[in-house]
Amino acid sequence: MTISNDTLLYDIETQTFGKPDPTKDKTKIFGCFSYKTGKPYMLKTREDIQRMINAHKVLVGFNNLNYDNVILEREGIKLKYKIIVDLRSIFLKRAGIMKIKEGMLGDLLMMYSLDFITKTLGIVNKEEGKKEIDYNVFRKENWTPEETKEILEYTKRDIEVTKKLYEWVENYFEVFKPFLNEDDIRKKKYLTTDPAGFAYKALCHAMGWKEEYAKDVKSISIAGGYVAYPAGEKFEGDIYCLDFNSLYAHIMIQCNLYGRVKHDMGLIEEDRKKWGGDNIWKVNGTYYADELSKVCKLLKKWYADRLVYQKNKDRREYGYKIILNIIYGILNNARYVHTYDSISGGDCTGIGRQWIKYSRKKFREAGYIVIYSDTDSDYLLDPFKDKERMLKVKDKIINDIKKSVPFPQDTFDMGIDDEIKFMFFFKGGSKEDRDSDKEMDKDDFINKPKGFMKKNYIYVTKDNKVVIKNLGIRKKSNSPLSRKIFWEYLVPKIKEGQIKFSKTFIKNLITKLLEEDFTLITLRKDVGDYKQYESTSPNGLPAQISKKYGIGIHFLIPNLKKIGVGKGKSYCTVEEFKENKLKIEDIDLTNVWKELDYFIKPAVTKNIFDF
Repeated sequence: MTISNDTLLYDIETQTFGKPDPTKDKTKIFGCFSYKTGKPYMLKTREDIQRMINAHKVLVGFNNLNYDNVILEREGIKLKYKIIVDLRSIFLKRAGIMKIKEGMLGDLLMMYSLDFITKTLGIVNKEEGKKEIDYNVFRKENWTPEETKEILEYTKRDIEVTKKLYEWVENYFEVFKPFLNEDDIRKKKYLTTDPAGFAYKALCHAMGWKEEYAKDVKSISIAGGYVAYPAGEKFEGDIYCLDFNSLYAHIMIQCNLYGRVKHDMGLIEEDRKKWGGDNIWKVNGTYYADELSKVCKLLKKWYADRLVYQKNKDRREYGYKIILNIIYGILNNARYVHTYDSISGGDCTGIGRQWIKYSRKKFREAGYIVIYSDTDSDYLLDPFKDKERMLKVKDKIINDIKKSVPFPQDTFDMGIDDEIKFMFFFKGGSKEDRDSDKEMDKDDFINKPKGFMKKNYIYVTKDNKVVIKNLGIRKKSNSPLSRKIFWEYLVPKIKEGQIKFSKTFIKNLITKLLEEDFTLITLRKDVGDYKQYESTSPNGLPAQISKKYGIGIHFLIPNLKKIGVGKGKSYCTVEEFKENKLKIEDIDLTNVWKELDYFIKPAVTKNIFDF
């Protein structure tokens, strides 16, 4: 990885007037690191800042697009013609495709703060992260020598952390560069484009197309992947997660979806062989079946290249993986002129739904319990405890599909994604969510368990890894208490096959932990100046917190004694909790019970005739 010496990494410290607001805040100090000189700088005057910016072409920051740059330009700093890299924007756009380690991103990256991202990724340790500082110091016009030293150290640490994150990002996405032209690489498009835009750029570059984009267009909404309802609440035994290898990419290649016969455009070659599902699969388009289209040939080559890199554990495999996994999306997006085709796009997801439902049917006929299916994956319980038998059934399904398409690929298969010993599903969600599945199999509809949620589950692999999909317990906004209870006390038992716990067991844990450290129940509240709430919501909780405790971050305890602030619910500081001699039974635990609700056994209602 090489970073060009025309790159300037920067961060501004500002005077705020309440919560950060780029339309009002003022620059107090401009911290930066120049890759041209290899040195950090702390600048205060507009002339010095402009001179430094003029000496560089690439400007890198964190949330600089929406904050730093807005303030700088408002104050007369010229940024026109500069290449801007916003690290926060990169994570906002790409967190979904950055599968680094289980639990690192996704739900846990909801804050998207510099400190949180760098610590989550392990780029910095706890001691190396952002320094704490009293932000009121930036309201002063003049600083004492001690304050100046503290500000410079704080800004320097911010720059050091941002620099580490930028170099990590450059290294991580280095594999995207070969797919783009030199101008896009110079403009850092391998970092700044969203995944779909990157796939389109890569395709245009490979095909020799001039990039064209449509404006003010509306894409036609199409149905997505098939997601079944869970077959029950808890499953134990030999469970397999079988996953179609790059399902949509293989559908596009095997069915030649970029080779559609354009009846709607009058582009038909009558003497060519065509495929329209062969009365096996329902499709809306007709596709040439004598020769793969140029795009599909390219996709086939990319997939073959990916397998080679994957086998050799070469990081370049990642770039191919991303393109192949999301390229169906640009088939359905009217913005991308060269690839948009709503008929082919609809057939892509439509065929995918049919293939996953076909696999479910065949596995059931062979005696397997299909626990769950989602888009390209089947979760099977093997009552025969015979892995080889299951794989033979899988091979038969794959061969049946291959026989039905015009361009069968040897690479098309279902792989074992995980071997599982316990799998758990949960009730919840809205009635609309539970009753809106128009793609449900007849058997699924008849046997549909009442109230179970899709896409929300936990399973334990045979090597004792706990995998959590979408459940709210992963949210960072949860109380430290409920997170501690789940990860330290429930997860070990979940690994042993227990998912539901008595209310008494949970209550005893809550009491024990709060007796040891009652601050586990504190909730983080970040508020601005009371004036910014006065005209719109003067009685709201943020306004009340700001009015009583001031601007900034406060850790408050929900309580039942009406101490502190709040109308429906009351919140007090740790100091107020102590001063008023409140006890554990005075804490409002409503949110904790909600956060742990999925894991609590339902109350047993006793029949009035039972004795």
